[in-house]
Amino acid sequence: MWICPECGRKFTRNNQSHSCIDYNIEDFFFGKSDDVRKLFNTLIERVLEFGEVQIRAGKWGITGRRLSTFLTVLIKKNHLTVIFISEEPIDEFPVYQNYQHSGNRFSNSIKIESVEEIDEQLLGWLKQAWELAI
Repeated sequence: MWICPECGRKFTRNNQSHSCIDYNIEDFFFGKSDDVRKLFNTLIERVLEFGEVQIRAGKWGITGRRLSTFLTVLIKKNHLTVIFISEEPIDEFPVYQNYQHSGNRFSNSIKIESVEEIDEQLLGWLKQAWELAI
C-alpha cells in the first residue's frame, strides 16, 4: 500500500496517478433536482452498509473507494449515472455500457432515475465491486 505524501490518500500501487485536489460534493448538486439528491443519498446510504467506504468528490464525479475506486457516480440534471467495476463485462439490463479498463477489470454503466431502481440486483453488483476494490 502506498500513501500519497501530499493528500494522505491510500492506494494499492506505488505512486498511483491521482489528483490531490479536494472538490466539494455539494457543488455537483447545484441546479439539480431535489429528487437527484435523494437518489444519491439513498444510493450512498446503501453502499456504506458494505463496510469501509470513502466517498470523495473528484473533478468529474463522486467516487466510492476502498483501497481502489469501485464506484463512480455522475450527477446529471434528472438522474444518476452509476459506474462500477467487475471482473467480467455485465451484458444485462439495466447496464447499458461497459468497457475493459485494465487486464481484469471492466466498468459498467447504469442510469438511475428512481429510488426503486436501487434494487437488490444493483446492490449485489455494487457489493461485488466493493469486494474487488482491495
